[in-house]
Amino acid sequence: MISLDWYRNFIAVYRAGSVSSAARERNVSQPAVSQQLAALEEVIGVPLFDRTAKGMVPTPRGRSLYVELFDSMDRLEKVSRALQPSGETGRAVRFGTTPEYFHSFAMRRLKNLELNLSITFGDDASLLEQVEVGALDLAITVTKPAGRTVQFRPLGEQRFVLIGPMSSPLPERTLSLKEMANWLNDRKWVSYSEERPVTRRFWQHVLGSRFEAETVLVVPDLRAVITAVQMGIGMSIVPEFACRDAIADDLVREIWPVGNLIPSERWTLAYREVDSDRPDLRRIWEALERV
Repeated sequence: MISLDWYRNFIAVYRAGSVSSAARERNVSQPAVSQQLAALEEVIGVPLFDRTAKGMVPTPRGRSLYVELFDSMDRLEKVSRALQPSGETGRAVRFGTTPEYFHSFAMRRLKNLELNLSITFGDDASLLEQVEVGALDLAITVTKPAGRTVQFRPLGEQRFVLIGPMSSPLPERTLSLKEMANWLNDRKWVSYSEERPVTRRFWQHVLGSRFEAETVLVVPDLRAVITAVQMGIGMSIVPEFACRDAIADDLVREIWPVGNLIPSERWTLAYREVDSDRPDLRRIWEALERV
């Protein structure tokens, strides 16, 4: 007869990617997890994981079993939590976000919560996928989740700032939009990505021109972008939260006000509906919602 603990350990291994991490997550011994996983595989008749040097990789049967189990098992865990006096899970909260958001904004808001956090960095699509299957407890994204089992809370707007080195001249305030486009296109540029979606939309929809500035550096880390601007390598359009401290410390300067010209993006906190009652998650979103 299959025990529910076998299923719990299977799900823990699937999400953690290793037996040792699953054992820590479940607060049981590593041999116990290995033995119960082996017993479950024996009953099912096929391997559920491939044991590789990089960890436990689910087989096709392992993936299909996980899809069959995880929602029901998580709902059972929700019932168990409700029966506990504190309602706390007793484990680290698995938190997904970008490194820039965590470093520049979230970490200072969460430092006094006395919660254990396990941070995962990634793009919106991968983070939301991990929330949906229960591999993450919550994620901060600018993309609204589409899955029926995932809920979200708005956390505020992400506004943008056009920044340059402190040594950079400022354009005349009387410049027309076309003249402003020409002025900016004569400057060197630092970008977060080759696509530059925000920058290109600004040029096209606000300045009515094509982005033709020389991009001298593309680096997928907003902290590095801001440091490059500080070093005089070029200008950039970046989220306000990421450059707030650098502007306050006179390391970079705002070149031209674009905050009301570029549509802002709304931060959302995504979490599974089954976890909506968790006090630890509530404490996190209340900390991040504080003005």
